[in-house]
Amino acid sequence: MRPTSVAAVGALGLLVLLQGCAGQENEGVQGNLEHEEPAPSGPAQPSPQGAASASADVFVYNTYGDERGSADREPEGLTASEFTTFTELDWSTWSDESAEGEGRVSGTWCLPECQDDPYGVTVELHGPEDVDGRDYYTAYTLTDTGNLPEDMHKRMREADEGRLMLPSSAE
Repeated sequence: MRPTSVAAVGALGLLVLLQGCAGQENEGVQGNLEHEEPAPSGPAQPSPQGAASASADVFVYNTYGDERGSADREPEGLTASEFTTFTELDWSTWSDESAEGEGRVSGTWCLPECQDDPYGVTVELHGPEDVDGRDYYTAYTLTDTGNLPEDMHKRMREADEGRLMLPSSAE
């Protein structure tokens, strides 16, 4: 392997490690439901993040700040894949069909340009599917690319094709 290839592989490994460790100093990611069952249905309570509805029974599988991953709703940080991470998310909707929020995106596909200044975007999660009795969104789409340059957006799509990570099935 050439020295530049070794350096690139090393940088990629370091980013993946850092993304998995990001936020571990916090007690937990907001909305983390790792060991909790959803609360019984009742009158809708205001979301801690604003306008999104917390009553939807769909989750996103999230390893942001916890490499073991967990079922999550309306997270501030979301590791969508080993290549793409969203931060500073503010959810406007969270329903049984889709969720939409504004935040910042970075990943291995945009290094080093986005390392210190992630791109502002609007993301939609969609495609809920059942995994061991719990519904998870399976895909994401940028509905507003904000300040993300088109060449970086293309690299992002090529990296993970808009697929979200899912928990391993117990089957």
